[in-house]
This record gives sequence, C-alpha cells and structure tokens, in this order.
Amino acid sequence: MLRRNRERGKGSEYEFLDMVFGSMDDILIIADRLRLNIEYISAGAERLLGIPEAWEGPVLSLLEQIGVPQETINSIRYGSELTEAECWLRNLDRDQGIWCKCGWFFAAPFHTEEEKLIFRISDRSKEMTLLEKTRQELTEAKRSNAAKSRFLSTMSHDIRSPLNAIIGLTELVMEHKNDQERTVEYVHRIFHSSNYLLSLLNDVLDMSRIESGRMSLDYESFQMSELLESVTGIIRTQAEDKNQELETEWIIAHDSVNGDAVRIKQILINLLSNAVKYTPEGGKLFFQAVETLSKADEDDTYVTYQMKVFDNGYGMSEEFLKVIFEPFEKERTGIYGGVEGTGLGMAITKNLVEMMDGKISVESKLGEGTVFTVNLPLQLQLQETASMGRTSLAGKETDDLTGLNILLVEDNELTAEILKDILELTGCKVKWAGNGLDAVNIFRTEGEAFDAVLMDVQMPGMNGYEATKRIRHMSQAGKKVPIIALTGNAFTEDVQASKEAGMDRHISKPVQRRELSRVLREVRGVDRK
Repeated sequence: MLRRNRERGKGSEYEFLDMVFGSMDDILIIADRLRLNIEYISAGAERLLGIPEAWEGPVLSLLEQIGVPQETINSIRYGSELTEAECWLRNLDRDQGIWCKCGWFFAAPFHTEEEKLIFRISDRSKEMTLLEKTRQELTEAKRSNAAKSRFLSTMSHDIRSPLNAIIGLTELVMEHKNDQERTVEYVHRIFHSSNYLLSLLNDVLDMSRIESGRMSLDYESFQMSELLESVTGIIRTQAEDKNQELETEWIIAHDSVNGDAVRIKQILINLLSNAVKYTPEGGKLFFQAVETLSKADEDDTYVTYQMKVFDNGYGMSEEFLKVIFEPFEKERTGIYGGVEGTGLGMAITKNLVEMMDGKISVESKLGEGTVFTVNLPLQLQLQETASMGRTSLAGKETDDLTGLNILLVEDNELTAEILKDILELTGCKVKWAGNGLDAVNIFRTEGEAFDAVLMDVQMPGMNGYEATKRIRHMSQAGKKVPIIALTGNAFTEDVQASKEAGMDRHISKPVQRRELSRVLREVRGVDRK
C-alpha cells in the first residue's frame, strides 16, 4: 500500500503531492484503477471533511459516506462521461454540510503506465455564500423595484384624482363666476380636494421617513387631558358634518406626562378620522382613554394609556384585516361608497405606535363596525401638581386678534399675498418683507411695533434661520418678539432646527387659517426671558 511504500522511502511522488496539497483545502484522492482501493489522500481531507489521511479501503465506499451523489459514483464504477458535479458533502466529524465541486478522471501519473483514479474535491462554500448573497440582493432589488413601481402607480392615481378635481372645478368657478351659489359649492369642493391632496403628501413623507429609519420622536411634557380635548374638538366638527353622535370617556389618574404629543395626536386623529369617514350618516362613535397598568410591574415612573375608538360603520372583511397595516392596502369590496383613502394612514399609525413601545390592534366585522385599541406607555412628569388638570380650550378659540401687528417674511409674492389676506381677515395688521435681509432692516427701525414675526425659512440670500438669529441679538424687542417659522420643511429635525435658531413655533406649509390663528393666540402676550 501507499502508506507503507512511503514509510519505506518509495513514495517520493506522493511526497511531492503532500508538498503541493498539504496547505490547500482542496482534496486529492488517488485509487488504483482495478480495485479502486485508496492509495493516497491529501492532508486537506481531514480539515475539510474529517477524512483521516490513513483511510484505507474502496474509494467508492468513502465517497458514499461523505455524500457524493450516486450518479457520480456510478459514473466512476462504469466509466461514463459524467466527470464533474457540484453538491453538498458531509464532514464525517461534525456531520455538517459543505458545498463542494467534485471532479474525476483516469490517468497515469508520475510518467508511469499504470492508470489511477484521480478524484479531486474543491471547497466552493465561499463562492456559494457569495452566490446566495448575490441572489438575495437580486431578489431584494426586484422586490424594491416592484415596490417602487407600485408606489409610483398608486401615487400617480391618488395624486391625479384630487388634482383633476381642483383643475376642473377651478375652470367651472371661472365659467360660472356670476352664479354665487354654484361658485360657493365649487370652492367648497376645491377646498376638500386640496386638503385630501395635502394629507396624501403628508402621509407619503411620513412613510418615507419611517421606511428610511429617519423618523424621530420629540419628547416633551404635556397634559394628556388637554391633548384629548384638542383631538375631540377637531373630530367633533367632522362628526357633526355627517350628523354622527360622538361620545367620549377618559379616566386618568396622572395627567402630566412626557412624550411626543404631536405624534400621539396624529395617531388619535388618524383613527378617529377614519371612524368618521367609514361610518355612514347618523352613525355613532365612541372615544375612550383609560389609564391602565404601568410599563413594568415595579416601575412607577411609567403609566399605560389605553385608547379605544369604536364605530358602528361599514366594518372590514377578514381578508383586509390581515393586511390593514401594510402600505397602500385598501379594502376592495366597494362597500365604502367612494370614501377616499391613501392606504398609508394605518401603516404610519402602526409604526408610530411601535416607535413609542406601544401596541395597536383592530377588531371588525362587515356591516357591524370597528374597534381600534392602542396601548401607549408614557413617562410621568416627576413633579406633577394638582393644578395640572384638564384645561378648556373654548376661551382661547374666541380670542380676538384685532390690532395684532405682524411682520411677514416671505420671498414668494403669491404666498405672501395669500397669508396677508388671511391675517387681515383675523384683524391683524401686516407688513411684508421679501427676504431675510429686508426683515432684519425693517425690524432694526420698527421692531418695537411688531407683536410677532412670521418667518419663512428657505429664502435667497439670508435665510430665515440667520435672520432670526440677527433679530434675537439686535435689541430688547428682538429678544422678546415671538418668531414663528413658516416653512415647507415638516419633519422633526426641521422643528428642532427652528428652535435652535431661536424661533418660538413651527408651522408647516401649506398654512391652514385655523392653525395660524391658534398659534398666534398662543404666542400673543408671550414675554420671552
């Protein structure tokens, strides 16, 4: 045998193979041509497949044990043309699979006339891993491209629908400008379509931020009862337009908490607005908020608020309930009577809830109604006082803005004209500055006259951030005057940038008259330290 020959110094040819294959993971097996008994196994066999160099016996038996396919073994036995194969081979020590390439042929090595079976095994696991990674990346790229195509198709349809309505109705307004009744109806529908288009844009931006991992939360102290009352006030108006009955109930032991009030409000308004939309005229809605268990059994710094939104509306099918939180999914049964929806609201809501370590669930039956349940853990304010109770917003809504002097800083003339008209309708007096530098120069000479500054952010030359910083360092009036950002930048980091520049509030464009009036009421009379 080979091993004995080598020990006697007669295996110089095989010693040469040891030198060549000794440090390689590739395996070389040599067997005699007649009986196919193993004469040589390279050192890599033990490292790769747990085959000891001293292995003796028929090579076909060994190949069967390590998992070489039977068709390859038969090709050796019968001398067929199948000389290569890729397959999983078994490590005899660890019973672990490894992807290899097998090749064999008969030859007379070392310039002898005696033919041998030369069987080579190459480790292809790295190539297989790379190939699998490439396949996964290709699959992901195809999925991503399909998602983008679906996104563009959906957005094209959803954006064109309100745009078509706005364009068509605007033409009708111009054509029937002398018919006041019809014109008012057209304008009302334009307003509705514009708001839908805005909500669509906001949803797309939010979904984009969530999927890219750039959505962040802005934690601050707030009163839960005030937030609930504010949300209820918004929804009650919508419900009254459809003659719906809205009942509320909240049981709260701790009112002062820390959290992202804006996003919590977004979650609740989304759920309640859907309840209004998907409940027919004269339906019933119920909004409940109850303080339940703490975040952890022994953690008294957190409480959990359970919010439930009930409606007796159209309900949802079992099939749709399985995908309701997926982007762009909509109920396809047509039972909603043409109610518009982007298919993004529930996906955004679920992501926001989970970002806050909360949970959301839904129960629904077709024709009977729907119940959404949200559980949000929120941190308590450590120094809560009894005076932090429920505060009514009714008084604020009736505040008069007559006589309020506003410096409006806006580089777009059409936008400035619209904002000026809106502000003058509330009783404000407005002075317009076309850019940041003009605003600084006007404030330098007339700063004492202004009660508030509405500051655009993106302007040529001096932007709103720089103008705000200069006004703040200009005089005592500059330190005290409320400055409100008016900008198309609507994300959390944009709000933070406004705060860092010295602004008091942040309003995203397009500006809603009601929101602008509310913010001006809030900052009126603010005495900055």
